[in-house]
Amino acid sequence: MKRKLSVLCATMLILAQLAGCSSGSSSSASSSTGGSSTASAAGGSTASGGSSTAAADTSNMNEIGTVPIVKEKITLKAMQYIRDTDATQMEGLWYAQKVEEDTNIHIDYTQVNQSDWSTQMNLMFASNDYPDIIVDASSPKAINSEIYGVDQKILVPLNDLIDQYMPTYKGRLDQDPAPWSGLIKSDGNMYAIGAIADYGSNCGGEFFINQTWLTKLGLSTPTTTEELYQVLSAFVTQDPNGNGQKDEIGYEGIFDELTTYFFFMWGIPEHSRHFFINDDAKVTFCPSMDGYREAVEYMNRLYTEGLMDPATMTQDSNSKISTYNQNNVGLTTMHRLKSMGWDVLQEDMVFLMTPAAPGRSPKHSSDLATAGERVYFTVANQHLPESAAWVDYQLTDQVTFESYYGPEGTLWNWNSDGKCELGPAGDQGVMEYALGVNGMYYMPSWYYNTVFEQPDYRVERIEYCQQYKDAGFILKYPDEYCLNLSPITADNQNKINQIYVNLETLYDEAVADMIMHGVTDDKWNSFQDRLKAAGSEEYISLYQEALDEFLSRTAG
Repeated sequence: MKRKLSVLCATMLILAQLAGCSSGSSSSASSSTGGSSTASAAGGSTASGGSSTAAADTSNMNEIGTVPIVKEKITLKAMQYIRDTDATQMEGLWYAQKVEEDTNIHIDYTQVNQSDWSTQMNLMFASNDYPDIIVDASSPKAINSEIYGVDQKILVPLNDLIDQYMPTYKGRLDQDPAPWSGLIKSDGNMYAIGAIADYGSNCGGEFFINQTWLTKLGLSTPTTTEELYQVLSAFVTQDPNGNGQKDEIGYEGIFDELTTYFFFMWGIPEHSRHFFINDDAKVTFCPSMDGYREAVEYMNRLYTEGLMDPATMTQDSNSKISTYNQNNVGLTTMHRLKSMGWDVLQEDMVFLMTPAAPGRSPKHSSDLATAGERVYFTVANQHLPESAAWVDYQLTDQVTFESYYGPEGTLWNWNSDGKCELGPAGDQGVMEYALGVNGMYYMPSWYYNTVFEQPDYRVERIEYCQQYKDAGFILKYPDEYCLNLSPITADNQNKINQIYVNLETLYDEAVADMIMHGVTDDKWNSFQDRLKAAGSEEYISLYQEALDEFLSRTAG
C-alpha cells in the first residue's frame, strides 16, 4: 500500500507540473464539461499539432455513450496485433462481428502476428500509408509515441478526444491517475489509449518441479542451486517414471525463459531489456553483474550433462508444450499451472520457491501496475470522434469481458454478486470467440476487483507473488520506473532502441554459445568487451538520466 500511495503522490505532482508548463489548453468543448478534465491535467492536445476535435463533423454520430455509434455505416482500417500462440482470426471472429453490429462501424482489419509485428510497424511508419487505428498488444512495445507522436506527428494526441467522446475511459482515468501517468509524453499529451489488468500480482516467472518424482526417489525439495543440480541428475538417471528407459527430461523450457528465470537464483533480476534498478535507484546492466558468469556456467553444466532438454536453446513455445504433453518433465518455468491447458502437468508439478545460489539471495524482476499503450489513431483517420467512441464502447463492463472471454454464457457469466465469473474451463478456448489479451481493456485494481471474480489461476499467481514478497525477492523499483513512468525524448529513445537491437543480437549469440559450449576467460572477457562496444554503458546512462529526472520531479 505504501508503494502505491507514493506512486500516486508522484503522479499528481507530475500532472500538476505538466499542466503548469504546457503551452496547450483544453478545448472549449472539453472545458464545458465542468471540473478538472483529463485534457487539462495532461496539458491539452490541440496546441501540439494534433487534429482539433472541436471542428470535427459529428452529424453522423448518435448521442455519446449510446449504440449504434453512427447513423450511417462507416469503414475504418485497423492493424491488429495477435500473439503467435493464439489461433485468432479476425475475419469471421464472433467478437468483431458483434462490435460491428452494435456500433454500425465496419473495421477492415489487417491482422499481424507477434513474430512479424515489429517489422510490419517499421514498414508501415516508413510507407506514409497508415491505417486509421492501431491495436498494439506487443511487449516490449514496437511503437514509440515519443517518436511517432511527439516528434513525427503521425500519431494523433488523444486528450480532447478522451474528454469529449470517451466517458467510460475518462471516468476510470479520473478515478485514479497513478496507473496512467506513464501514458503522458514529454509534450504533456497522450498518444495512446492505455490497457491495464491489475489483479494484484506484480511478478511472474515461477519454477515448477515434479513432486511425484521427488517422492518416488525419496528426494527433498531443493532450496539451493547445488541441491537442484543433484535433483535434476537423479531425475534423468534414476528412472522416476518407472518405464525402464532413460527418457526423462530434467529441465524443459525455451531460451528466453532459461536466460531469465535462472539468473534470479543468483540475485540478478534479469528480463528482456537486461537492466534493473537497485535499491539506491541506480540502473544496473544485468550481464555485467557479479554472479552472471556463475549462472551461465551453471546452465552450461546442466546442458553438457544432459540435465536439460537441448531443444530449450532453439525451440518455441509450441514445441515446449508438445513436450509437456508427454508427461515426462522434471522441472520447468512458467507463470502458472492452472488453466493453461496442461492438465497433465498439474497432476505432478508443484510450485518451487526459487533456489538460492551460494552466498546469494534470489531476486525477481517485478511489475508496477501501470497502463501500457494499446490503441493509437493516426493522422490518416478522418473519423476521430467515431473512433474514440468505438474504443470507449469496448471498455464498458459487458463488452470488456466479451472482448476477453467471448459471449456471455459460454465461458463466463455474471454471478449473484454482479461480477464476471469464469466457468470450469477457465479461459481456455477464448480465442475461438474473442481477442483475449490482444484486445482492449482498462481495468485498474479498484475497478477490476469490483467487477471480476478472481478465478483460481489468478489467485494462484497472487499467492506465488506473496511468497516472493515475504522472502524479500521483489524489487523496490520495478522496471516500469524506466520503461513507463520516466518520459524519454524521441532522440534518446531512438538511441536506446538502436543500442538494444545490437545488444540483444550479441547477447543471444554469445550466451547461447557459452551455455552450449562452455565459458572460458577469453569468451567471457570478449563478451563483456563487445557489450561495451555495442553501447551498453550509454544504454544504461540514458535510462539513468530519465529516471533521475523523474525522481527529482517527484521528490518529497
